[in-house]
Amino acid sequence: MASNRLAEADGPVNVIGAVFPGICLLCRRRSRRDVDLCRECEAALERNERACPVCAEPSPPGSTAGEICGSCIVAPPPWAVTVAPFTYSPPLSRVVEGLKSGNGLREARILGGILAPAIQARYRRDVLPEALIAMPLSRRRRRQRGYNQAELLAAVICREVDRPVLKGRLVRTRHAPPQRTLPRSARLRNVRGAFDVRRRLRERVCARTVEDMPKRVALVDDVTTTGATVRAASEILRSAGVEEVHVWVAAKTVTGRDGRHAA
Repeated sequence: MASNRLAEADGPVNVIGAVFPGICLLCRRRSRRDVDLCRECEAALERNERACPVCAEPSPPGSTAGEICGSCIVAPPPWAVTVAPFTYSPPLSRVVEGLKSGNGLREARILGGILAPAIQARYRRDVLPEALIAMPLSRRRRRQRGYNQAELLAAVICREVDRPVLKGRLVRTRHAPPQRTLPRSARLRNVRGAFDVRRRLRERVCARTVEDMPKRVALVDDVTTTGATVRAASEILRSAGVEEVHVWVAAKTVTGRDGRHAA
């Protein structure tokens, strides 16, 4: 298992880090680590503690740690676990925006470095999913951005947890408008039917259905909000034979009752 964790790095952990010390992406000072986030700025990130273990929505005051929220009890989602160690708020939101608007490499290493320890803590007494799947982009969105930020993040995480990334199996079949400003009901409509599981070449040639999907997979993305996109992706994975979907994201957006971002 890889050992490059932000939380444990007391100084440069490799030759490159020693020769070219990181510059903190947030405060622009030397990070004195091999990633571009200093300890002071990492400490300023808002942790998503006492959250529902299924949907990662922050629990109300007085809730017991690890308690499943009422929404997930009444209407269980098609995924089983969400690991989201931080809330989507400044200054972490600046890192996430950089992941989507730059080349994404520095930001992916930062987000992977803060997400990996949370994943390892969650599965300390549990079995890790068999494989990772990066949340796919539509072809149009990928052409616009030039890369898929979830793939960059998954590439960092897979080294930390020693699990493969399944590439090209889950695909986004149509482009949809951005989800950010939509309420929950509109988000659900926006992504309905937007995903599919692609058959391998031998399956297409032999006109066979999708086979050999892992029983437990982890969907990797940067942020989850209402869970509409995760729901659509999880449902198509479940229909393709995946028995249990876990969700790994760096941050959870706190939402209001109508599914819009909380102020």
